[in-house]
Amino acid sequence: MCAQPTPRPRERDGSSPLHRDASPARPPWRQPLALALAAAAVAVPALALLGPVAAVLVGTRTAAACLASIEAPRGPALPDCRPEIRWFALPSRLPWTYRAASALAEELGVRAAVADYTDAAVGRPDGAALAGASEAVATAQATVAAGTGRVTFDELGPACGAPNLGREAARLGDRRTLLSQPDRWTDWHVRVHTLRAALTEGDLQRALAIAKGYAAMEPRDEDLRTTTGAILCLGASAEAKRGIELLTLNQDDRASRRYAGMARNWGEVRAVLVACAARAGVEPPPMPEAPEAGVADAVEVRLAQRARLAAARKGAAEATQRATRAIRDLLGASAALDPEARGDLLAVVLAEDEALDAAEAAALARPDDDGDEPATGEAGLDGAPARAAPRAPAGLPAGSLRALDWLPERGLARPAIAGSLRARAAARAAELAAAPQLSPSQADALRAAAGALALRAARELALEGDAPRAVDTLDRLGPLAPELAPEAARALARSSAWALAGARDRALDLVERIDLASAPPALRAAVLLQRAELLASRGRRRDAARAAVLADEEAAAARAAVSTGEATPARAEIALLDARSRWTRLSLALRPGDSPLRQGSPPAQLPADHAAAWPWVGFASLDAPWARDGQPALSRALSTWSAARDAPPPARRALRYAALRRRGDAPPALVPYAALSAQLLGDGEGDPEVWLDAFLALDASRFSLRRYTFARAEAARWRGDEGSAAAWQRRYDALRAVASDPARAEIARYLGI
Repeated sequence: MCAQPTPRPRERDGSSPLHRDASPARPPWRQPLALALAAAAVAVPALALLGPVAAVLVGTRTAAACLASIEAPRGPALPDCRPEIRWFALPSRLPWTYRAASALAEELGVRAAVADYTDAAVGRPDGAALAGASEAVATAQATVAAGTGRVTFDELGPACGAPNLGREAARLGDRRTLLSQPDRWTDWHVRVHTLRAALTEGDLQRALAIAKGYAAMEPRDEDLRTTTGAILCLGASAEAKRGIELLTLNQDDRASRRYAGMARNWGEVRAVLVACAARAGVEPPPMPEAPEAGVADAVEVRLAQRARLAAARKGAAEATQRATRAIRDLLGASAALDPEARGDLLAVVLAEDEALDAAEAAALARPDDDGDEPATGEAGLDGAPARAAPRAPAGLPAGSLRALDWLPERGLARPAIAGSLRARAAARAAELAAAPQLSPSQADALRAAAGALALRAARELALEGDAPRAVDTLDRLGPLAPELAPEAARALARSSAWALAGARDRALDLVERIDLASAPPALRAAVLLQRAELLASRGRRRDAARAAVLADEEAAAARAAVSTGEATPARAEIALLDARSRWTRLSLALRPGDSPLRQGSPPAQLPADHAAAWPWVGFASLDAPWARDGQPALSRALSTWSAARDAPPPARRALRYAALRRRGDAPPALVPYAALSAQLLGDGEGDPEVWLDAFLALDASRFSLRRYTFARAEAARWRGDEGSAAAWQRRYDALRAVASDPARAEIARYLGI
């Protein structure tokens, strides 16, 4: 048997015990390197995916913080937030972050453009900068239209609408931008703002040119259609005929259609249409025969207009008689007629109806309350609802003898009657009161009517710029008005007539010579208040501040007398006078010596959050709680304004932005309010006119254009800006010329002039 060979281990194969320990060692870095490479293989794709997402999140946070700093206390330089777009540059090129990053970049550009535009009106107001920034808003508008097409933006701040240059210009009261390209605007309300901007400028020819362009586009919205048609009615015969077409569409539409169960009355539109037809020399279209929706309201307005148009035609004695007979029928049948409306219609009858005898006139002036008036809801003339319970007497309370209270309200709620006609009516009433066949009560009724008519005549004549005739009417017939019994009241009324006509030195001389020793507190407050206003208008700020403090003290005494039940004017009138005196005192107070607030007012301090600094008072309604006793809203608002005016520039800038968001609460005391608002700008911080255009843009629609332009002119005088005052005075004079023309009176009032 052969022996088996013994296997020998192979050399250097590692199986031999001799060589096993002698094999080369593995490097110690090899395993960590492998782990690092594996981690990198996982991390790089993760970073590639999540890095852009993180950049979008960081960019959103930093961009939002930058945009928020614009309205926070800061220096004059506007924070530039556009560089924050770098966070969205790369993510907007990647498919998984493209949508979010692109949308955020677009929103950042939009908000930055609007911020530039707003800053030029609020942060550092400047007309040239405002014009330059408007192009950036237009570019942003085009970018959104070509990009996402979104309607709202809410990722980088409070929700806001898509950029629209027309809407932004209307929001900031930028009349220059609105008027520079009126055909560019597509929104009907922006077009209405554009037409109103032309009227505010006192540029009737430009308003007519814009209205002709809008009329050619066949406006469908009825508010734009009536505004366009009414402006065309202010023009020549051809424009007036086109205005008639537009107004007729609205009249018939309101009479026949209901929208969501609601209907709009069309009496005012009818009055404008009739005035327009008279200017064009054509017959007005017929009234709707069987209206199914709105009714023909504004009965008093249309009756007075009918009598005026009849009296203006030659050989139309019979038409005039029919018109005055219709007025007499209404006055005799409705004892519950509004006293102011009764006085207006009585003026027409007294001036135009030569056949009216003394007894009939006395009966119309003070109808017997025999319970025959129509019940609430009973139809009146032309299907219009009858008026409810009568209001206060038609005379002007003593507190309403001030010039600023004589400025017209907005709208066509009352008949448009010239001052000369009212003066003739007052003289006729005084003449008839002396008739021997009258009883003492009848004679007293006519004398009271003569006094009230004289006071209204003086007011209208002053608004027409005829101060000498207004004063003459007061001197001849004013003693018949109980409101003018004290000599101080007559002097105040004369002063108001001269002030509205522009003779401020003469008006100031009258109120400075008034002896107030025996006058009641309300009358003393009214006189001192007018004295303060006229002194400020003439540049005597220190004297004006002292007079304002005295006026406020007298108003406080009058308010206290009302609360204790003493015989004083109406509570609402005293509340209004009280509020105006407090606003005037604050706006005229000189720092640091004067006390801007009445004793007992809350301390003048601002909250930590400037966005919540401005309390809402509710001045748009005279029945709001601010006019009642014990309501703190007005006091808090005045204290806030006092603290805001004295705040450092960075805080004032933030407060202007906050105030812009709380607009629409301007008090009836528009002159001191505008003057005080301008004090939120210090010397060198910007143009007060640009800031006031923006701040008052929303409130301006609550006031007539004559009241608004007069207030802006006076506010400019109070701060010593004679150039701006002269510009606003020219606008006021142009509007007064339109409104004082009897042939255009109803049209002008309908347009808010």
